[in-house]
Amino acid sequence: MKTVAIIGIGKWGKNLISQFSKICKIKYCYSKGDKSNILWLINNYPTINFCNNLDTILDDPSVDAVIIATPIITHYNLVMKALISKKHVFVEKPITTTVTKANKLLKIAKNNNLSLFVGSIFLYHPILKKLKIILQKEKIQSLYLNWEKLGAFNEKLSFDLLTHYIIIVNELVGIPKKIFVQKRIGIITDCDVLSLQMKFKKNLDCFIDINRVSSMKHREIIIKTSKNLYLWENEILFKFNKKKYSYQQFFAPKTIPLENECKEFLKHIKSTKKNYVNTQKSIDAIHIINKYIK
Repeated sequence: MKTVAIIGIGKWGKNLISQFSKICKIKYCYSKGDKSNILWLINNYPTINFCNNLDTILDDPSVDAVIIATPIITHYNLVMKALISKKHVFVEKPITTTVTKANKLLKIAKNNNLSLFVGSIFLYHPILKKLKIILQKEKIQSLYLNWEKLGAFNEKLSFDLLTHYIIIVNELVGIPKKIFVQKRIGIITDCDVLSLQMKFKKNLDCFIDINRVSSMKHREIIIKTSKNLYLWENEILFKFNKKKYSYQQFFAPKTIPLENECKEFLKHIKSTKKNYVNTQKSIDAIHIINKYIK
């Protein structure tokens, strides 16, 4: 069984601890000292060692991999230190905020045959997999993506919520040839409401609306194909019934994306020949954001 350490035990770090604890050994959890998080760890996972010295993890030869769930600004330095210490790395998206830095990390990982895996949870969503199968037989004509929620405000909207949607769009229809920012509104931060139009070859339409100051919590993606209309709403895929003029449930996943993602990372570690496709998809998203949105 592989042994890992988790850096960052905030909200998402706790989710990662919950999943990884089921499939591997977590030896350490690192935090700078939030007492409530430390208490949570002691109460819920008493066998995991709390650690506030990063070198304890990096110098421990029994630790195969490091899972990083910290603020985006810290990713580059933490990933660099882990790779230099010959640890496989799982880092939450985005890997960094610049393509140059991301490529530097990727080069180090490749040179040392280490896994560098970016946590882009929707890539491992069963609904995305189902849609890709559907689109092998049905030509996609348009996409509309909407996301409403409240917060979080500690990261740029573009590198937080928007990154997810860019990765989904890239996965379904490829990289856009042009993006137009139609609306950018700052309310709590400099950008909390964002509307984009993406242009692709063959006149495919794609629109994205994100609002993180909404009282509602709702996520939907509408996919129009040459044959059907689909709605990916939260965790269910619906198909439009043309006779009843209503959406009918079409597909409900049996596994959760985070579970799939964590298992995939462990497969990457065990594989002799490393696969960096996941990492490149994150880098592509960073490039798009820096070129068109920032």
